[in-house]
Amino acid sequence: MSKYYELSEDTIKSFVDMYKKKSFFTEIKFDFIGCESQKSLIKITKIPDNYAMKLGKDLQVSINEDLFMSFDDESIDILYEQELDKVSINLDNGKIKMLKPDVNTFSSLISKYGFDKVSRANQVEVLSSGSDNPLEN
Repeated sequence: MSKYYELSEDTIKSFVDMYKKKSFFTEIKFDFIGCESQKSLIKITKIPDNYAMKLGKDLQVSINEDLFMSFDDESIDILYEQELDKVSINLDNGKIKMLKPDVNTFSSLISKYGFDKVSRANQVEVLSSGSDNPLEN
């Protein structure tokens, strides 16, 4: 049995509904695929330009439907939105980039110091590293 499969219409609709709420300035064409071996509920990846041209799609959305039962609706929405927030579109040329999250830390630190303090510390660290744009992949 293949680890890849066609997603159900309900799963695709739930993702597309969240995408529409995010109000991107341009239309993004998605390729949807199910992956039973994927450890996370959702993963969005940029399709290489040569394949994107052939497929007529910009991004691949991979979802493990087996994990749906592990999450409540709000958690699914958060995970969808979290992945969508990684998508960045240059409005001048239409190029799509996938960004890294702006905060990457441990929950114990957020519990101890609070989100604002941990976020500020991470921003200071990024600025002191001298990187032009540390959020780009």
